[in-house]
Amino acid sequence: MFKTQMRKKTPGHAPLWFVFTCLAVFFLVTCGSNGGTGSTSTPAATTTPFKVTSVDLAVNPNSIAGQVCGSSASFTYTATFHVPAGTAGGSIQFMYTLNNGRSSTNASVTVGPGETTKTFTFTSTGMLLPDNTYPGLAGVIVTSPNQVNSPMVKPSGVCTQTPVFKVLAIDMAVSPQSIAGLSCGSTITVTYSATFHLVPNGPGGTIQFMYTLNNGRSSTNASIAVGPGQTTAIYSFTWTGRATADHVYPGAGGVTTTSPNVVSSALVKPQGACS
Repeated sequence: MFKTQMRKKTPGHAPLWFVFTCLAVFFLVTCGSNGGTGSTSTPAATTTPFKVTSVDLAVNPNSIAGQVCGSSASFTYTATFHVPAGTAGGSIQFMYTLNNGRSSTNASVTVGPGETTKTFTFTSTGMLLPDNTYPGLAGVIVTSPNQVNSPMVKPSGVCTQTPVFKVLAIDMAVSPQSIAGLSCGSTITVTYSATFHLVPNGPGGTIQFMYTLNNGRSSTNASIAVGPGQTTAIYSFTWTGRATADHVYPGAGGVTTTSPNVVSSALVKPQGACS
């Protein structure tokens, strides 16, 4: 019979499964725990710099085609400011113009945190002009937080001219232009010429007016006929008399129309004085 030999246990040595279990518990307690004094840091959030990336500009109505020249019209301009996403917001300082930059008005808008667009409206009211100078070009110029310009915009098209007989202005001229060197008491003839400016493409008619030779102290009625489409008409009147030492004569001459509308010219007289 074979003898079975029994291995004696060595005192003081723990089984291997017990050692592995202790190591696992130690690792979980010391390394895997988020408690105690351990902490997890979160990266700080960044903010996108506040600036204006672009400005759009629109006008309403966007066309004046079909509207009558000389009529009153109102226009609303809307500026849309674009800013990057994720900013803290801020104030946009800008100027807007309605007449192609000949004059401007200061304004501002406030953009809230996270907003990416902001709008601003401004208006203009005036008389439609046949030379297409009104309505004029409008635009926006951002000055802060950075510099950005919008496109320049204006309603498209042109107004329609309705034939109308109307005096727009009167220019005055005088001959001779000066009496310097003329002896006082000498007889002189002075010619005054009035040039009437009319609305283009008019139907024609008769201009009724008064002219003065003595600074408006008295006047004389007169008229001049204008043909269809005529844009100017000239009327001349004269004064003959003695140049006075008190410079009263020759006097100031001018014209005031009474029909088809009322327009007054400037008063003119020869420069200088007799001696």
